Amino acid sequence: MKPPKTYEALLAFILLILGGVFTLLGLAAAALSLPMRSGAPRDFALWGLPLLLFGAGLLWYARQRERGWARLRAEGRAVPGQLVPRATRHHWYISFGSDGLHKRSPWTVLCIYQWEGRTYSIRSQFLWRRPREGELHPTVYLDPLNPRWAWIDPDTLQFVLE
Repeated sequence: MKPPKTYEALLAFILLILGGVFTLLGLAAAALSLPMRSGAPRDFALWGLPLLLFGAGLLWYARQRERGWARLRAEGRAVPGQLVPRATRHHWYISFGSDGLHKRSPWTVLCIYQWEGRTYSIRSQFLWRRPREGELHPTVYLDPLNPRWAWIDPDTLQFVLE
């Protein structure tokens, strides 16, 4: 399974898992007539279905965003960006899988770019390898009609070999 690229995709993954577990517990308890201390087995399903719906909505939003990035890469204008060295973030509180001994946590970088004399900034998607610090100029794809809508191409970043 590919790691998520955004907070929304990560939250959708968690909510879909929780919703599925709650719904399956509710259905299994109702089918097997398991006694419950308080409440009814359908209460699990009543909690699970909204979690599934909200998770599906977040997943749809995350996929739409990724399609927009693909559209920017295909049809957008490529401009050179400049990394802001001290704005690189390591999201250590998020982990997704491991690489053997260590849990994997994503990084994000902040990049500034110019379009028609104005300066804009954009934060990258989750990067699952540590980006290299320094004077790097990644490619930023932007929509010329709305230059705030941009995307940093992670293939143009350099990463630390660990």
